[in-house]
Amino acid sequence: MPVLNVLTSIFIMTALYGIGKHRFQVIIALAALVIAPAVFGITGGTHGLIYSLAGAGAALFLTIPLLLLGYVSRNDVIVSVALGGALGAVQYAIAFCIATAFLSVQRMFKIESQPRDAETVTEASPQGAGLVALDEKSALVEIEAMRILRRDGSEAAGLLSAAGYPAGASSGEAVRKGSVLPWCAKLAVATLVVLMIGSSM
Repeated sequence: MPVLNVLTSIFIMTALYGIGKHRFQVIIALAALVIAPAVFGITGGTHGLIYSLAGAGAALFLTIPLLLLGYVSRNDVIVSVALGGALGAVQYAIAFCIATAFLSVQRMFKIESQPRDAETVTEASPQGAGLVALDEKSALVEIEAMRILRRDGSEAAGLLSAAGYPAGASSGEAVRKGSVLPWCAKLAVATLVVLMIGSSM
């Protein structure tokens, strides 16, 4: 249905806009999780309601293993379930396969693809204290290591500043902000493909 496709597109665009804004993303996903079954129930009756709930259930079933493996975050699961309710089980399964293919390519080439939960992101210490503590051979080695880390830190700060990050941003924050194609973005691309295939059939 064109109206449902428009609603799905609006939801996925809003979820993309909410990347990095975890609370906003969860609120939008929960709203979509309520609205989608209601719209399907109004337009398709009991069959439409079951169709939407089956999609949400399929999304939960397919995405939970990725959460347990640490490939996606809890927010990603909530967004996936909401999207499943908007797409239905079969369409979401196709979108999930496409998104998982992107994830597999990322894993194969070892591209940054950590889940976006704050507790899973380890920010690098600007003083490098943890790195220096690993080498306790002599005070001279520590002094030399600190000097190198300060020099590299200033160079990294210059690079981050040139890339548009704030002067106080750490390298861990840069990795988090520069996460390549997070799960919501993968789902967005996959959803567009599914909607395009559906509209051409």
